[in-house]
Amino acid sequence: MHNFHTHITKLLFVFFLIQPHLLYSQQNNIIIKDNWDQTTDKLAHSTTSFGIYYTLRYFEFSRFESLLTATVIGLSYEIYQINDPREKDSDFKGISIQDMGYNSLGILIAYGLDQIITATKSNFKQTSNKRNRQKDLNS
Repeated sequence: MHNFHTHITKLLFVFFLIQPHLLYSQQNNIIIKDNWDQTTDKLAHSTTSFGIYYTLRYFEFSRFESLLTATVIGLSYEIYQINDPREKDSDFKGISIQDMGYNSLGILIAYGLDQIITATKSNFKQTSNKRNRQKDLNS
């Protein structure tokens, strides 16, 4: 599993090296006008980012790796939308700051839930260990 993490880290490095050049090479205004209304699109952004974070945590990525990878995937999709060949309406071809906000919201909720679950598991484990020690002392 360690080799996989190293490979992902290398890919992220290459991504961050190449991606700014692609952004600056655009000749059009790439930030689209959007709003913060809760639409199906915004819900999809937040839940997908939440799911990516938790999937990576399930496969034993660290919190930081999960957070970074989910963020990069969300940003990559927004950047992909700049030149999406399937999108015919030019009003939707570009990066939406609001979509990125909803991506961040999903990741932050997943991170907070991860912290709560980890703390709860730790407390249950400590309580269980105390009970087991008490049983051993009483025996």
